Amino acid sequence: MATLGTIRELLEREDLLAAGASVAPEASEVGLEVCGADCDSRYAAPGHLFICKGAHFKPAYLAQALDAGASAWMADEDLASKLEASVPGAARAPHLVVTDIRRAMARASAEAWGHPDRDVACLGITGTKGKTTTAHFLREILRAVGEEPAFMGTHEISDGLAMEETANTTPEAPDLWRHLANARAAGRRACVMEVSSQGLKYDRTLGLRFAVAGFLNIGKDHISPIEHPSFEDYFSSKLRIFENAEQAVVDLDTREVARVLEASARIPRTTVALEETPGLPAPDFFATTISHTKRGVAFTARTPEGEVAVRLAMEGAFNVANALMAMAMAARLGISAHVAVGALEKTTVPGRMERFSSADERFQALVDYAHNDLSYQQFFETVESAWPHAYVVSVFGVSGGKALDRYHDLPAIASAHSHAIYLTSDDPGEEDPAELVARIAEHVRPGVPAVREPDRERAVEEAFSLALDKWRSGSQVVLCLLGKGRENAIYAKGRNIPIENDAVHVERLMRETGLIDDAPHGAREAR
Repeated sequence: MATLGTIRELLEREDLLAAGASVAPEASEVGLEVCGADCDSRYAAPGHLFICKGAHFKPAYLAQALDAGASAWMADEDLASKLEASVPGAARAPHLVVTDIRRAMARASAEAWGHPDRDVACLGITGTKGKTTTAHFLREILRAVGEEPAFMGTHEISDGLAMEETANTTPEAPDLWRHLANARAAGRRACVMEVSSQGLKYDRTLGLRFAVAGFLNIGKDHISPIEHPSFEDYFSSKLRIFENAEQAVVDLDTREVARVLEASARIPRTTVALEETPGLPAPDFFATTISHTKRGVAFTARTPEGEVAVRLAMEGAFNVANALMAMAMAARLGISAHVAVGALEKTTVPGRMERFSSADERFQALVDYAHNDLSYQQFFETVESAWPHAYVVSVFGVSGGKALDRYHDLPAIASAHSHAIYLTSDDPGEEDPAELVARIAEHVRPGVPAVREPDRERAVEEAFSLALDKWRSGSQVVLCLLGKGRENAIYAKGRNIPIENDAVHVERLMRETGLIDDAPHGAREAR
């Protein structure tokens, strides 16, 4: 078990301990046992190190942690002096003062939780588009060989002992290591993880050993003053996934592939692609004869084991790429492609290319979390390929104050591929929804009808009404509801406002108008 002394020594070796800082108040307390670390006072417990971080950290949090029995605390130099003066008992409690709280937090958390990545194989997936779907594919493949992995994703964490909704795709370091420790305690031998650019940039995964790291793609996203100041910062953050990886899988179809290959060159590597590309190494896994079916997409995968036929219950060539990535990562663990195929055929992801069809197949509603330029391009390419003569109606918005490139890219791409669009709320945050809608309306292609309706539920109903009229007139129709998937709330003005999620909403409307029967369509088509 770790002690406060071993954590102090680790931080000293990493040059993270503040000059002159020591465990206070007595050197004898370096032998104090530490069995966990937290940065959220709700999880503080006896034997834990409580980590004080953030510009908005309140002294009350440390007081709560000490009251809960936390054995020691850690903070950077500026915050530590304020806490010593303002929190009763803080100065007398054992504590560490550090120069870089994020790096120190990652290193100390791994030590405090006993380095569970040595016993749990961490399978990390990064990319601008497709992390969630690939993670679900990979989880189902592991289940097919009798392994129930822990899971850390955009919408859920399941570690074998706890299930939680997520605030961040990649949790803060103390939470990440806590979940891995839970996975180890529950007997989980693997953890499938989505790894975000923010998680990599801000050292949430620092020191984490990835048994396999998968790199899907790179596009423009999360570029803003509060996220990544430039594409280079975003991209270089993504590449950090290979720093402590033991094996890699790279999609050769990504932009900037040369840099991805260079970053992963030091470790054993598998490559995937939708097809062989002149000038690049032949991919280890690639697809041929991609075709659309009534329930999704079918293709032949060429693998090191030979050809295997694959049928996915999800639309889109981009999901073929996600499936190939999952197959290749599983192969790195010794799982046969023939086993993987059976798992892939059964996998769907709520809110990811979720399709609702009328009985006559002329009315299609697609619900997808697409929210950046790459995902929009791939989404609409799929729509045009599967339903080339359809009347396309699209509903979408953008998040307030973040990923500013989306303000131009999303309306430009959507209006280039839609006959009518409805601009509405995604997560406006602190911005006025009507003003945000007006800003993105400036980038709609001239001549494309664009309705501004900040109320998302109303926008969905108005768009559905237009699509229904077109269907009744004899047209093939595709209604695209983008950005929110199965999320049940919109974040605005500091609170979550409940909504009927897009999938439930459009399914209800289709039942009420007789487009589908009374049986839950999602149970038939989307699972």
